[in-house]
Amino acid sequence: MQKKYSWLFLFVLLWSACSKEPNPPDISGDPVFTAQFQFDAGEQALSAGQDSLYLFTTYRSAPGAILVLSGAFAPVDCPDGDCPGSLTFELRNDRTGTTVSPDTLFGVGNRAYFNAAPQATDSIVRITFATPDTLEYQLFQWEIDHGIPFTGKSITREFPDNAPHVVTLRGFRNGALKSVVTRTIVPNSMQPVYPAVGITVFDSSATGAYLLIANTFGSPVVSFDWNTGDTIQQIEAIQLNASYVVTTRNLAGDSAFAQITLNPGTSPGKTADFAFSVQNITPQPDTLQPGSVTIRWVDENGVVWESQRGQQMPDAYFQILSSEPYELNENGQKTRKMNISFSCLLFNPDNPSVGRPISGTAVTAVAYP
Repeated sequence: MQKKYSWLFLFVLLWSACSKEPNPPDISGDPVFTAQFQFDAGEQALSAGQDSLYLFTTYRSAPGAILVLSGAFAPVDCPDGDCPGSLTFELRNDRTGTTVSPDTLFGVGNRAYFNAAPQATDSIVRITFATPDTLEYQLFQWEIDHGIPFTGKSITREFPDNAPHVVTLRGFRNGALKSVVTRTIVPNSMQPVYPAVGITVFDSSATGAYLLIANTFGSPVVSFDWNTGDTIQQIEAIQLNASYVVTTRNLAGDSAFAQITLNPGTSPGKTADFAFSVQNITPQPDTLQPGSVTIRWVDENGVVWESQRGQQMPDAYFQILSSEPYELNENGQKTRKMNISFSCLLFNPDNPSVGRPISGTAVTAVAYP
């Protein structure tokens, strides 16, 4: 990795061509890259440039067109870092493609561990809200749980569970608000839990009065409260007011709301209404996991242990404490030096259900384009 050790790597390659059992000499001087860690109750200390160790830095493209940047403490004749005594740190790029943003990718902070067999996240509830009332109204505005309004004849939203949601639908005609209905829905409930109400205005020529009806459905309603002061389901008016509002409640005190606004001389009408459909969706697992890390250790018996082969504990961490640009590696690639601390479980593919703890600190580096 370091330029002052590059001659060693070239020397070993040339010397190994003439010897079947290379024995490269140690290098004196203070090493730049080191790792101190405990694995399965055993203490380990690695220093690039000492004990015939080298820090190999490189990068590769993984499935999904995401770069994996790596730095491996390994014997000088083991550039792949798969020999006994090799410790590798891998950092996945935080985006697909070949562009790397060092300031964000190597920024100080914690990183999640990559999981080679990720599980699908919990299912989500996808609800499509739609209104069939497209004749009397020209524009519809939806508000879910008192959030940001959205427009359209229908909208689709995703939720993490089947919790109730307060839905408000507003209908506009000729640029003016004419209808409002508010009620609470439960996505997957087979029985009505909350009340719902709308208003219909009829022209009753036989009596010379208008008839206004609070149309209810859902949970049974036990009370009506009109802005006219009436407390019954149907009311009459000789002359229509500009606006009518009704609030209904069920036995539990849950409420629903409807409002209709009428221009002078307008024909009778009704508030807009909505229906909804529900899908339970199980998202696909995240196979890319941008910005995540992997630790790989090859023990003295040649057994490969990897953090990516199992589920990490909640207290696992990989912390970048500091980072800075470093020299080009022996391949002319840019590198980034990092000071890190880490703690996680390593797994053997032959027994992935049992993880062994590793924890420690390191000054390491990875290469990038």
